Amino acid sequence: MNQSNTNKAPIPANVRVMIALVATPTLMVIGMLFYTLFFTGWQYVSISMIIFSLLGFFAYYVVIVGKLPSLRRKTSGTERG
Repeated sequence: MNQSNTNKAPIPANVRVMIALVATPTLMVIGMLFYTLFFTGWQYVSISMIIFSLLGFFAYYVVIVGKLPSLRRKTSGTERG
């Protein structure tokens, strides 16, 4: 088995449900970020809003897709090693 097949296994459904439950409060932060952007302006957006919103987006991406994103570049051609 090579390195590219190790990230193909999906996350079990019960783990995805737990991630969704734990990440549910970030939905309120995401909503607060959009409210702040549209009604008070981007000057009032705090760094904590941005960080927690990114964590929420990442968590729900994992919940919906079912696997972690692969961050490595795919190599074309022959494998080394």
